[in-house]
Amino acid sequence: MVASFSMGRNSATWSVSPCTRILLLTLATWNTLPSLVQAECLANTEFNDFFEGLVGAPIPSEGSCCMFDVCGLECPVDVPEPSNGFGIAVAISIVISFLIGIATFFVVKGQSVNFFVAGRSLPLWIVSMTLAAQSIDSNAILGNADLSYKFGFYDGAVIPIGLGLSLILNGIFLAHHVNNDEVLTLPDIFAKRYGKVVEILVSLTTICSFLMLLAGNLVGFGAITSYVWGISDTAAIWIAAGIVWVYTASGGLFSVAYTDVVQGLMGWSGCIVMAFWFIANEEPNAPPPSIGYPLYVYPDNIGDGGVCDMYDGVPCAVTADACCYNIERWCPE
Repeated sequence: MVASFSMGRNSATWSVSPCTRILLLTLATWNTLPSLVQAECLANTEFNDFFEGLVGAPIPSEGSCCMFDVCGLECPVDVPEPSNGFGIAVAISIVISFLIGIATFFVVKGQSVNFFVAGRSLPLWIVSMTLAAQSIDSNAILGNADLSYKFGFYDGAVIPIGLGLSLILNGIFLAHHVNNDEVLTLPDIFAKRYGKVVEILVSLTTICSFLMLLAGNLVGFGAITSYVWGISDTAAIWIAAGIVWVYTASGGLFSVAYTDVVQGLMGWSGCIVMAFWFIANEEPNAPPPSIGYPLYVYPDNIGDGGVCDMYDGVPCAVTADACCYNIERWCPE
């Protein structure tokens, strides 16, 4: 039983089953931790060895960074230590969510229908806020914003747009049928219509998909708390998994829904304040475009007055009608 639906008097929507969330927390934690190990600058061993030969030492070399050793760009400025107020604020918000989640244990009253689908009693405004809160998790705030900044608006917007469309389609075509079936989880629906084998396949599919989502959230939690508390990423991820595991196991969907409401209010308020702060503190002197690396294709062409001309780009040997990195000038070795 993997995905459940929370149902109010006038609504029905999908979410992750509390039991599955607990399982996914364990799996995601174990699968996330190895990714924190320091890797080489380039995943391609041949390219990495080439730049190590240029530098004369393993990269990133001592006192340097991958950006400088590979691309010739100045290393990022060290991030300053946060003030104690940030750590205290994060700790208070976590404690509030934790206590709310634990308190819902007394609402469940040992009944499975309360644990899995909150007794089908959640009002529409709670369901709406719970769904909205899903779109401002650490995956969205850190990951989607980062994708939009690095590559383009729609690279980061594709997930929230897809999520919104899926919820609309679910409400129009599926919610009524799900409500009438009075099942506890998404695989239950498939089991009633297609049998046990299909139920198991749907369960495995949803486990895999939510595992990736949860791993991203654990990394986001770890990035924030490790920074404001001065602890390792590994410790931060274990703390995140432990907190969410405890309050989810205590209150099931009740705990998920009501903590989502509080976290959503905090998240929306933070996003608004952060947006105004970024606008008010905008720095006009942004770093210059990247110089690139051998075989790098610039986004413009010779004579356009852009990045290609800035770094004396040359016609590409492989890509027709394109401007490439000038190896003879910038990397003659």
